[in-house]
Amino acid sequence: MVINLIDEEVMTERYAMAVRLKEEKKDFYISNHANVWPEVLSELKKIKIKNYSIYLKEDFMFGYLEYDGNNFNKDMEEMQKIPIVDKWTKLMIDCFNPFPNNEDNNSWVMMDEIFYME
Repeated sequence: MVINLIDEEVMTERYAMAVRLKEEKKDFYISNHANVWPEVLSELKKIKIKNYSIYLKEDFMFGYLEYDGNNFNKDMEEMQKIPIVDKWTKLMIDCFNPFPNNEDNNSWVMMDEIFYME
C-alpha cells in the first residue's frame, strides 16, 4: 500500500511594526543590536522568523520580518516564556516610548500592509 503525504504549503507572512526610541537609550539599543545575543537569534530562527530587519530615523523605528510558521501569535507568546528571550525583551522594551495613539503599549505596534509588489 502506498500512502501519498501532501505537506501543507506554508505561506510566508510579512510583518511590519513601529515604535519610538528613547533618545537617552539610543546608543544602548544600537550597540545591543550590533551584537544580538546568539540565543535570542536561535530562538527566532526556531519559530521560523527570517529576513528580520530594523530601521531607525531620528526616534522612529521600523521593523520588518517574515514568518514561515503556522501561528505567529502563539509562537511569539511561547518564545517569550524562554528566560533568555524574556530578559532580552525587558532590556529592549525599556528603550521605547509608546507609539502615538498607543500609549497603553510600550512595545512595537503592528502596522497594516497597504501595498505589496512581488
